[in-house]
Amino acid sequence: MEHANRLNDLIPTRQDKRRKPSIIEAMLRNDLITDQSIEQLSTQDNLLMALPYNTDCSPSTPGIIQTGLCSLGPAPIIETWSVAGPVTKGVSGNCHWSKSADILAAAIWLSAADCQQLQTATEQAYIELLSLLQAQGYPHPLRFWNYIPDINLGAGDDERYKRFCTGRLNAFHKMHIPDLGFPSASALGHHGEGAVIYALAANVRGEHHNNSLQVNAYHYPREYGVSSPSFARATSVNIAQQDVFFISGTASIIGHQTMHEGDLIGQLETTIDNIQHLLDNNRPQNNPPQQQLQSLKVYLRQAADYAPARAALEKHFGNIPMLFTLADICRSNLLVEVECFCG
Repeated sequence: MEHANRLNDLIPTRQDKRRKPSIIEAMLRNDLITDQSIEQLSTQDNLLMALPYNTDCSPSTPGIIQTGLCSLGPAPIIETWSVAGPVTKGVSGNCHWSKSADILAAAIWLSAADCQQLQTATEQAYIELLSLLQAQGYPHPLRFWNYIPDINLGAGDDERYKRFCTGRLNAFHKMHIPDLGFPSASALGHHGEGAVIYALAANVRGEHHNNSLQVNAYHYPREYGVSSPSFARATSVNIAQQDVFFISGTASIIGHQTMHEGDLIGQLETTIDNIQHLLDNNRPQNNPPQQQLQSLKVYLRQAADYAPARAALEKHFGNIPMLFTLADICRSNLLVEVECFCG
């Protein structure tokens, strides 16, 4: 199929060592770990953040981000983000942060009570998080993740996701971030209590990209809520001579409409088309092999879809590391969402 032919150029091979940089060669790496504990990983001085996947969504220690999402598959997985140099960590107000010379990770949690007033709590959390980035000297957000309990709870404009979107947009406006400054992002629902918002930011400005196959998320029509979702489809940046490319949570949407409702494989095919379109049209052209697809995170609404979703994605992406999680997608008629990291 056409997908497979186009994706062959992005899949690491043993013959091309540039496609699998070591931690020393790459400034930023995203890895999926199955053979070490969170305690072992915490001792690494180049660890920016580690995400164990379980039902806990509450603050732990700086650098450890509990999300409330559970992984799917035969073995527990810990997701890690590591850098080439040493990392320092701390807590400022309600924010936990970890930083290297070039990039900062920060997280803030909302309690179960906060989630009952999600619009106000989201606005306050985003303002605090964005203020921290500026105070720490990393004023350019590259990537946000938002994990919210029962994201589809509520009808019409009272749906939690829509209230979250209004709170986020209010914060961006108050922090003077325009539409074209919105970074890439994902927003998913988990089945526990509390919420977490975490981000990667840099001390250099990135470039935010949209997908010509889709309406810009921040231009969605009124039917999707009082406030449109505030994110770009992807963000690219050069950090310490490494080109990195973050693809937002991507789903089966063309224009602004959901495609293949109720059809997992149809939704995956459209999602892959959208991801490939972003890769084909936005990655650096001067030396493409320096920027290869490194990892996928897959959000599935139904645990029973794990096996067919994995088979379909491996057919197209080969041996790219993939993390599968059980999560509610922001639209109730979507069964799957996929995000990517290239570096």
